[in-house]
Amino acid sequence: MKRLHPLDDLLDLFFPRLCPVCLRAMNRDERGLCTGCLHRLPRTGYHLDPLSPMAQLFLGKIPIERCAAFFHFTTPGDVRQLIHHIKYHGGKRCGLVLGEIFARELQPHRFFDGIDTLVPVPLHPAKLRRRGYNQSEWIARGVAHATGIELCTRWLQHTRDSRSQTRKGIYDRWLDTHSAYDARLAPDLTGRHILLVDDVVTTGATLLACAQALHAHGEPRISCLTLAAAQ
Repeated sequence: MKRLHPLDDLLDLFFPRLCPVCLRAMNRDERGLCTGCLHRLPRTGYHLDPLSPMAQLFLGKIPIERCAAFFHFTTPGDVRQLIHHIKYHGGKRCGLVLGEIFARELQPHRFFDGIDTLVPVPLHPAKLRRRGYNQSEWIARGVAHATGIELCTRWLQHTRDSRSQTRKGIYDRWLDTHSAYDARLAPDLTGRHILLVDDVVTTGATLLACAQALHAHGEPRISCLTLAAAQ
């Protein structure tokens, strides 16, 4: 993924690649974020804590084996600006790069041991047409590039178009996502370890609905990974 073309320096001179957080021009060795922002943004460390705030979102609801989130998400804040860049402003390659970087940070902790398949949280087809890409899929592509784990976008579908979850409370989020996902195209998933991938986890309603849909097709093991987690 490293840029090696001899014209890169010339392109950067006339069309500089800007860090989506600090808006500083990045050098040719920086990808996704500038080095300063990559090290400055607040990491969660949730993969080190089996009872992390993210893991507690699912307690008593459905078994989730492992949880990981790269950064803490606050409103307003730099991570919010980063996620909006990835989600709404064409920053899909930034999502891919950060997915790869995060996966490489997790690998020494054996987070991916035994995981068979990466499944990104899907967008409704109407929203996918409007946006042009699914940011969660691009994050998952980065994870797949770093780990070699199979990426599957066919098993899970978003069957009901809904408004943004951003300003909704816990109950409204649950109502909006309950039964919104379907896994009818999935095979028998019994025994598979699936890693659900999304951009942000807030109440856990979306990941929970996806996990429940997958559980309708067997008894898979489920883990979750996101770029950010709301505090």
